Amino acid sequence: MKDSVRRISIAFLVAFAVLSARLFLVGVLRAPDLSAHPRNPRVAAVRRDIVRGGIYLSRGEPVAKDSAPGGPRVYMGPPGLVHLTGYEDARYGTAGLEASYNSELLGLGGESSVASLARNIFAAGPARGNDIILTVDMGVQRAAERAMAGRRGAAVALDPKTGAILAMVSNPGFSPGRISFEWERLVKDDGSPLFNRATLGLYPPGSAVKPIIAAIALSSGVVSPEDRFRCEGAIRVGNRADDEREVSCSDGRAHGDVDLAAAIARSCNVAFAQIGWRVGREKLYNGLQSFHFGVALPFDVPTAAGAISAGGVNLDRAAVAQISIGQGTLVASPLEMACAIGAIGNGGVMRRPYVVREVRSPDGTKLRRTPSTILRVPVPATVARRVKDMMVEAVTSGTARAAGLPGVRVAGKTGTAQNPHGAPHAWFVGFAPAEDPRCAVAVVVENGGSGGRVAAPVAREILRAALRDTLR
Repeated sequence: MKDSVRRISIAFLVAFAVLSARLFLVGVLRAPDLSAHPRNPRVAAVRRDIVRGGIYLSRGEPVAKDSAPGGPRVYMGPPGLVHLTGYEDARYGTAGLEASYNSELLGLGGESSVASLARNIFAAGPARGNDIILTVDMGVQRAAERAMAGRRGAAVALDPKTGAILAMVSNPGFSPGRISFEWERLVKDDGSPLFNRATLGLYPPGSAVKPIIAAIALSSGVVSPEDRFRCEGAIRVGNRADDEREVSCSDGRAHGDVDLAAAIARSCNVAFAQIGWRVGREKLYNGLQSFHFGVALPFDVPTAAGAISAGGVNLDRAAVAQISIGQGTLVASPLEMACAIGAIGNGGVMRRPYVVREVRSPDGTKLRRTPSTILRVPVPATVARRVKDMMVEAVTSGTARAAGLPGVRVAGKTGTAQNPHGAPHAWFVGFAPAEDPRCAVAVVVENGGSGGRVAAPVAREILRAALRDTLR
């Protein structure tokens, strides 16, 4: 009898502990998020009586504002930024920054609840939410939109020294103010206009990943800048003697004996397959992880985690060769590629990307400012400098010449990524000025074909706008 009572008592205690933990999680830890959730009826009630905070670019240019308490929300561009800023709609909810900063824009976050209550009680007129100020530069954003006009894909430009986003474009787009009227058409559109390709789109990077592979190879200690690799136009990469799979260079062109710099400048696939084999599957996989591949980037809006391989480090000979040229199982987003190439430009230091510079109260008081933080240090500064010089050579005399700017040393790499669903994707990644980068950029044009002919000119115009003060 006593044992039965004891067991029942223990069961009740366990159940009570579980219930208490759940209540603590919901009532305390998740309370701020739940209280500001767009589907919370109280938030909807508050929304009708509040002037939602505005979204502004780096120099104060308005992107989104309320027309009156309770809306409707007015969006004034720039149009290519729509996936980042998102939308707020009474029927379809929120997306983008409008979703992730919903509590701040409603005045429910960014300051103490007491201060918020006091401000709205004593304020003249309707209650007002907080404003968010972005890092986006209007000039760079407009240049990116013009260069990407009519092209399906994405472009990201950031300051590699801080991680601040200077421009972000995802095509095709939509009109955020007409979500209620166009939703059915948008969700059925084969072009996926609601999808943010810049942060969520995952593409094989093709040869655009070669500077990163080169940095991993040099850091591993098994490859030196002086090592030479023989290219006869193609190389067998199969795992057995009777396996005919091979990696070939563009048009089967034989490059002869090439060192690491020439392999990057000429985009030699055969050389990079051999480089990958020499590095080995474990160091290759871990090196890519150190550049944050395979893990979703922390950012102000949702990001997708790229992939290195489904089987982790258990890569066979063919998989190592394919990954080393940016094909096979390797996929990454444009934001991931911009951060990775920015790390090479920034002396091997990868900064956490961010686009919200600060949150301000309606009276202009700065409530919170986003600090620049180090995300990873994937390679030593000495390695980053060597790879940077190789990327400069790719622009001055290699496949990336179309990205060059007069009077500025541009470091870059093109990519023509094979795509099983159609024509190859065109890539470019790079930064400038090479000696002291102020802008790193990643461009992908879906089914664009040659990265040198299609993506490099887009990147050039973005870099030109970012360096407009230097080029005057």
